[in-house]
Amino acid sequence: MPKITKRTEKTLDGNHAAAEALRQIHPDVFGFYPITPTSYIGEKFAKYVADGEVDTEYVCAESEHAAMSICVGASAAGSRAVTATASQGLILMSEVLYNASGMRLPIVLINGNRSLGAPLSIHCDHGDAMGVRDTGWIQLMAENAQEAYDFLLCAPRIAEDKEVRTPIMVCMDCFQTTHTLMNMVIESDKEVQKFVGEPIVVNPLLDIDNPVSYGNFDKPNFYMEHRRSQLEGLLNAESKTTEVFADLAKTFGRGSASLLDEYRTDEAELVVIVMCSTAGTLRKSIDKLREKGQKVGMVRLKMFRPFPTKTLRKVLSAFPKLLILDRMSPAGATFGALGSEISALFYHDDTPHPKIRNAIYGLGSRETHFEDFVKIIEDFDQLPIEPKWINLRED
Repeated sequence: MPKITKRTEKTLDGNHAAAEALRQIHPDVFGFYPITPTSYIGEKFAKYVADGEVDTEYVCAESEHAAMSICVGASAAGSRAVTATASQGLILMSEVLYNASGMRLPIVLINGNRSLGAPLSIHCDHGDAMGVRDTGWIQLMAENAQEAYDFLLCAPRIAEDKEVRTPIMVCMDCFQTTHTLMNMVIESDKEVQKFVGEPIVVNPLLDIDNPVSYGNFDKPNFYMEHRRSQLEGLLNAESKTTEVFADLAKTFGRGSASLLDEYRTDEAELVVIVMCSTAGTLRKSIDKLREKGQKVGMVRLKMFRPFPTKTLRKVLSAFPKLLILDRMSPAGATFGALGSEISALFYHDDTPHPKIRNAIYGLGSRETHFEDFVKIIEDFDQLPIEPKWINLRED
């Protein structure tokens, strides 16, 4: 693909959009092992390398664990490192994800949210991303290809900030986003590179005049302090993300500084909370209910880690009823991951708090139509405290 010299409208899916963003970011190292549904990101980027459009060191690894290990070594050496994966690949990386965050390495990872086995499924849910939610990585949740592209332009700036220094993953839904075409805007290479900026390198291993060590053994008298320091960097990512999102909106005229996307929440009595591609279907459900005179709205999270606690508590406390949609199995927990987090927001609140219900939907891409969401919203007051599974065959 030739260099893009001006803003261009294209019809791309999420994988192509992600590959294009990476080409424009021009990372130093791309460690990669293919897995559905993100294999094409690596394939497309390999072509960029072969065609001389980037001079990235593209390393074909023997596993996802190795791919992340390559990124860890490259980032510690002072390189801007990226990778892409999904599902079992992300879980196989999990050991190294902890190392990357513990060493405060600003690696960028693209994840195609995909179900976990067994049984084997190549279709969508959020079990993989939620399975590594506590590895210390920033997690951004894209609704569509345009947002995946935009989030990737923001990702290096957020991760490399000196007050953050934390790896980041941009998540987009398997097939619904990775393979679904949409009309979108690709910015010029020059403007993207100006927006992203040069890598901010801190304490590189290859600076032999200033020797450093990574991954040292930690005794009990320092381990907690280092963990706390790591957490501070992760928590600082919330305000930094807001700042970078605001700059993206100012520079390119898209999006907003907010970590939440509110839809028709004016005078809403019930608000549905969701992440990623389902928001599109849910908007149609809400429009239908609004036509019936029901006061319903939606809040979509753009960030799951660090969890935007204060922002969400301030926004959600205004609504009497909250329906939280989780695209993962609770796996024995009281609620799904999103349901548990939002319920915890109000646990220590002495003021009256919303009535909360949790629903599980779309596991392994089980079809959930706008009529299904209309029905569960209308049935809210009859829902049990335990999560309601939408479209589950129970015969």
